[in-house]
Amino acid sequence: MPAFRKERGPGIEGLDFYRILGDDVLRLPAGAVARRLRRTVSLAPLRSLSVSEFSFSFGNLSRVREALKLQILPYAATGSVELFPTPLERTSRSCRGLAWYVASGELGFPAPPLEVENLVWPAPLPLVSEIGTEGVTMWVDEENVCSLLWEEGLPSLYRWRPRDKATPESELSWLDNYCRSRNGELKASFVWDATQSDPSTLLGIIDRSLKVCPWISTVNLSTLALSSAMGLERAVGLLSNVAGWALVLGLFVLGGNALRWNRAQQDLFQTRELASDLYKKTFEPDRTGRVPDPLRLARDILAERAGDAEDGTLEDALSELGVIFTENPSMNVTLDILRYNAEGLNCTGSAPDMTTVLAFRKAWEARADLVQVENTQNVPGLGYRFDLRVRGLTPSGQQ
Repeated sequence: MPAFRKERGPGIEGLDFYRILGDDVLRLPAGAVARRLRRTVSLAPLRSLSVSEFSFSFGNLSRVREALKLQILPYAATGSVELFPTPLERTSRSCRGLAWYVASGELGFPAPPLEVENLVWPAPLPLVSEIGTEGVTMWVDEENVCSLLWEEGLPSLYRWRPRDKATPESELSWLDNYCRSRNGELKASFVWDATQSDPSTLLGIIDRSLKVCPWISTVNLSTLALSSAMGLERAVGLLSNVAGWALVLGLFVLGGNALRWNRAQQDLFQTRELASDLYKKTFEPDRTGRVPDPLRLARDILAERAGDAEDGTLEDALSELGVIFTENPSMNVTLDILRYNAEGLNCTGSAPDMTTVLAFRKAWEARADLVQVENTQNVPGLGYRFDLRVRGLTPSGQQ
């Protein structure tokens, strides 16, 4: 797999960099915009991202995407997850590379205010030059702590935590334990704190990373790039079978889709602003700044004001958990962390496959008002790790 190369890539020449913080796009100050600006790059601290390697005996990107979709069929069928293949080696008969998976609802990134192509990269990705081929690169900003674990020059695990619930030290400790559980060790680490470090230093790190890993410049986790790439590949296949006028028609359709996508993004941004304003007027009139998830915060506040009786007690939660495992003796679910507070029950665990995770969630649905599975990751050797949120628990005796 061509991860680190002896030959040098072009670095950051012709690129302008931004970082995403909530609904804001903050430019990394680097003087004037590049004279020959080709593209902009947005560094995104994604919450739902997952990454894995792939290798197939065919090179058509459409077929690669279909094969990867089969691996996440329960989510791909509902459109809740988007995947972005990054080919590293590709011929007409084979394709090897990385597959990035992101929750569809997280892809509404605001774009930089420049009329050029915008790339979206996971924030820890272009920090790899500081660790070599093995270790962890970590991005820390005002709201996020996210990290990439690198093995043999390629990312193998992505992890995100909110800044108010995690520190770089606690995340490095978790990753070290993870490596030890696989009979390995955390060989190197690099932490970039965007709130304290000099952005010009960051640009130097990115430049070195692009020179040793040129494939990073081909990563783009944006829906517009995805639709454009797939549309172009379909058009190329069509050109070999039909007349040229059909390709022209397809380009017009692709252009119309891009315009509709842009309009939909503007509507989504306005809707988020309205929801944030409504939350502040209703619950926190003195609050300033952006509200990251007004619906969830409002739901939790209403549940708290309604009293703890609706969410039961810790004894009720443990009792229901015991009933679930009693009714499903073959359910192979391991719970590593179990938390209970006024909001409800939160647990972190693992299962051998996604079907078991979904079955565990379904077992809770008859016992609570809200059940959500979050942060699902396919961890080699451990199966699928997941977080489960249970709200509005109703004990069996009261149903």
